Amino acid sequence: MINHKEIEQGTIEWFQLKWGKIGGTLAKGLFVKSDTLFLEILSQKLEEFEPTDSYSSESMDHGKFNEPFAREYLQTYTGVEFLETGWLQSEENELIGISPDGITEDEKISCEIKCLGRKKHLSVLLDNDIPLEHIHQCIHYFTVNHKLEKFYFISFRHESVKHFIKELTLESIVNIGTKSKPKLMTVEAARDYAIELSDELLIKINKEKDNISF
Repeated sequence: MINHKEIEQGTIEWFQLKWGKIGGTLAKGLFVKSDTLFLEILSQKLEEFEPTDSYSSESMDHGKFNEPFAREYLQTYTGVEFLETGWLQSEENELIGISPDGITEDEKISCEIKCLGRKKHLSVLLDNDIPLEHIHQCIHYFTVNHKLEKFYFISFRHESVKHFIKELTLESIVNIGTKSKPKLMTVEAARDYAIELSDELLIKINKEKDNISF
C-alpha cells in the first residue's frame, strides 16, 4: 500500500489522484450486480481528468468544518492519535484506494468520520449501529489496507447531546445486504469478497479499454 501523505484532501491534485479509482464512496458498487461502477470507472479511464469535475456542497462544507473536532473527540475516546493523509493506494489492485479521515502512524488503526444532519444523526443513535449506506465504505478501509487491525466509525454532531462510535475488526459481523434482506458476514469475509470483485472488475475494464483503444 502506498500512503500519499503529501496530498491534501479536496485539492485538485487529490481529485486527479482519485480519477479512475474506486474510493470509499464508490465501494458499494463492487457489491451491486449492475454495470454502473464499471461504466463510471471505464469512462474515467478513457478520458483525461478535468478540474471542473471537483465540487463542493453545503453538507460537505459542514463536514469539513467539523471533522477536526470529531477527530479530536475520537482521539480522546480511544487514546489513539489519528494522522491526516491524502490517499491510500492499493499495490495489489490499481483500481482501489481510500482517503481515510484518520490513520495511525503504523497504519494499523483508521477511522471514518461522519458529521451528519440532525435527523440522520438521531437515526444513527436510535439504531445504535453503522448505517447500511456507509457499511461498504467502512469495509473498503480493510480492502485497501491489509495492515488494518482496527477501525472506528464515528457519527459526530457538535449540537447533539451524544455522539456515536463503533469499533470494527476483521472478526466483527456486518450486514452488506439490506434491512429486509440482510446478508451477514465477518468483515474479513466481506473484505476478501470485495478484493475478488475488484480483481474481476480490473480485468474487465482493461479488456474493454484495449478493445476500444484498438
